[in-house]
Amino acid sequence: MRQGSWQKKLAVALGILFVLSFTACYAFFDGWLPGIYTSESAAKKPVERKPRIKADTRIAKALVFACNDKVYTTIPTTSKYIGMDFEALAKEFPPEEGWEIDDSVPNELIITRHENKVCPYHREFRHLGIDEGFLAIYEGPLGYNDKVLQRENVAVYLLPPEIQEDLNMAMNYNQQDPDTQARLKSQLEFEDENKLSAVLENFDEYKEE
Repeated sequence: MRQGSWQKKLAVALGILFVLSFTACYAFFDGWLPGIYTSESAAKKPVERKPRIKADTRIAKALVFACNDKVYTTIPTTSKYIGMDFEALAKEFPPEEGWEIDDSVPNELIITRHENKVCPYHREFRHLGIDEGFLAIYEGPLGYNDKVLQRENVAVYLLPPEIQEDLNMAMNYNQQDPDTQARLKSQLEFEDENKLSAVLENFDEYKEE
C-alpha cells in the first residue's frame, strides 16, 4: 500500500516537472520572458523611417532624354517641402509616372524621370537613315531613330555600296565602335536644316522618276 502511494506521488511530481519545463521552453522560444530577445523578436523591430526634408536639404530634379542628355533643375526647399516625409514626396512624384527618388546621399534628394524623346537642344538635329528601303530624314542625333520627318524618293539599293553600308550602320549607331560613330556623325548628322539641304542635293541623281 505504501509502495502504491509512493509511486503516485512520484508520478505527480514528474508531471509537474514536465509542465514547468514545457512552459519555460515555450516562453524562451516565444521571446516573452523579461530580458530575453530571440531572433524572431529582433526581426519585429520597427522599420527605420527615412528622415524628413529639412530647410537645408538639397532637392534636384533630373530629366534623362533619349539622346542620353540630362537636364537638372534645382527645386527650392520651400515650406511646401520642409517637414515632408519620403512617402509624401513619392506621392508628389509618383513612380507610376516614371519618377525615381534617389536618397543615397545624406540630406540630398535626386528625383529622376526618363523621357522618351530627345532634349530641346538635340531636337533641332537631323540625321540620315533608312525607312522602308528609302533614304529618310530623322529627328535628333544619330542613335535616335524614333521619328521620321521625311522620306526621300531615293531607293537605298540604287546608292553606291559604301553609302548603303554607312546608312545601315547609322540605323545601328549605338552598336558601332567610337571611330565609326565619329565618321558617321561627320557624314550623316546635321545641326541645322541648311547643312542637311546641301548634302541632300548630292542624292538628286539617285531619285526615282
